[in-house]
Amino acid sequence: MNLNITRGGIDYFHPAFRDSDGKTRISYLWNQNIEGDAAEGRSPSGYGFGAEYDSTDINNAIETKNRQFAQKIVPGSDGMGGHGTAVASIAAGDGTDSRGNIIRGSAYRAELIVVELKRVGDGNTGYTRTIDIMEGIDYTLRKAIELQKPIVINLSYGTNEGAHDGNTLFENYIADINGIWKNMIVIAAGNEGESRHHVRTIVKSAENSRTEFAIGENERDMRLFIWKYFQDEFEIFLNTPSGKRINILESVSINSERENIDSVMVMPTPYNGKQLIEVQFRAGKNLNYVLPGIWGIEFEVSGKIKCGVVDMWLPTIEAIGLSTGFLRPSSDTTATIPATAFKVLSVGAYNQTTESVAAFSGRGFTADGRLVPLVVAAGVDVLAAGYGGGYVRKTGTSFAAPLVSGYAACIMEWGIVNRNDENMYGEKLIAYITKYADGVNGEELPGKRQGWGLI
Repeated sequence: MNLNITRGGIDYFHPAFRDSDGKTRISYLWNQNIEGDAAEGRSPSGYGFGAEYDSTDINNAIETKNRQFAQKIVPGSDGMGGHGTAVASIAAGDGTDSRGNIIRGSAYRAELIVVELKRVGDGNTGYTRTIDIMEGIDYTLRKAIELQKPIVINLSYGTNEGAHDGNTLFENYIADINGIWKNMIVIAAGNEGESRHHVRTIVKSAENSRTEFAIGENERDMRLFIWKYFQDEFEIFLNTPSGKRINILESVSINSERENIDSVMVMPTPYNGKQLIEVQFRAGKNLNYVLPGIWGIEFEVSGKIKCGVVDMWLPTIEAIGLSTGFLRPSSDTTATIPATAFKVLSVGAYNQTTESVAAFSGRGFTADGRLVPLVVAAGVDVLAAGYGGGYVRKTGTSFAAPLVSGYAACIMEWGIVNRNDENMYGEKLIAYITKYADGVNGEELPGKRQGWGLI
């Protein structure tokens, strides 16, 4: 049975990812960040970048018994603070080197296919492009087919760049591959529940409306995403802390001493009939940061209003400071993309100490009214393998999702590998997992916080 971890790297030297003979359980590792001579002749066929290493390469690295020497054979890192290593261990670590070897993942004997995604930019300020994630998923599926083994793909990743209705190119791709091979895609619902990064407003025919948001100190670069129905006719104005009023429904560019603002209007596409207005904030000529203070968005009716619903999102908590957010936010529709895709198992976080859904966990419903997350799992102070050895505690939906990924892998092994039910994958598997989830006390079932319940 194969499990895929797509995002951060992995500490392949950690004993949690070896079998009883000390050999690696990582079948393949594609490091998309390897460039130049180190990637020469190692890029996976059909992709043309990065470097691929198989279990033989990784075992040769492990046999050096020295991390520094091992890096010369299989270079890699986990540049996101051990994110990938922790995620992999929660899904498939065998607990070696933990007290009593008890800190095991839910599928602790599974083989792993790991994709260390390309990072654009430096260190923790870098970001991942969705095209690189899509290529990582494609690579994983091709390997699973080559090995003739079912695969669970774990995505502990989320963004607010989209309408949250399942209709981005990224989400459509993920939904489409649901029918390719025997796979299951598990996605973290994000940590935006209390972030103040979403608001929904209703523009009515007889009145104008206003929404305010704060930009905190030291924001270097920030975006605002406004999604409206194309059928509604109203103007949109941006009010700056310095008193300017700017019509942003049409593309504008302002670069003054204190403000540096660009807005782009995106018309409906074949994938989404809504209209996007994206506003980019940068530092002004005389400032090192985006102008802090209270900003406003005004909606001024100019014609017919057929629906009036407008959703607005700011970037996720990983990208902007805690002081930046809407003044009257909505905690609903805060599950991140691609957890809002069709045909995936979205996972929120459960707080084991308080026995409740974690307050930070992304919530539903999607913008088009679908249930998300579908389940919740332990996501607060979860013990996981640390990069460089030992074990650490991690919090977030990123660490709830792999628990469910491993659980799904065990069920697929029972059904497909052991031939009890060779169709136990995709939406059938989602149906079984959600059927046997336990409801969380005090929560609506199914509901926008816990979905169908706790795994």
